[in-house]
Amino acid sequence: MDEALDCLSCGACCRTGTDGRILIPPEDLVRWRAIGRNDIAEAVQPGHFGMLGFATRDDGSCVHLGTAASANACRIYEIRGTTCRDFERGSEQCLEFRKDAGF
Repeated sequence: MDEALDCLSCGACCRTGTDGRILIPPEDLVRWRAIGRNDIAEAVQPGHFGMLGFATRDDGSCVHLGTAASANACRIYEIRGTTCRDFERGSEQCLEFRKDAGF
């Protein structure tokens, strides 16, 4: 894998548009509620395939994107969703998002 693909200098996968593309499986909602993070379970919008997706800002970025340390860091990284957890740096989809973002 190309070490130049630094997620914290990119964040393109977290800026996928305003149509709920970062999907949330039902198991994630259950997990977040079980640990008392209803705020995350409720920050959703309709997504593709009849599933829910993370809510997005007007610019298309995930509502959980951005910390004081980095504009491309995830505020819920330690408990992020399955889709985010399974997303592979350097994958075909990663490279496509990077290309679309101009990287």
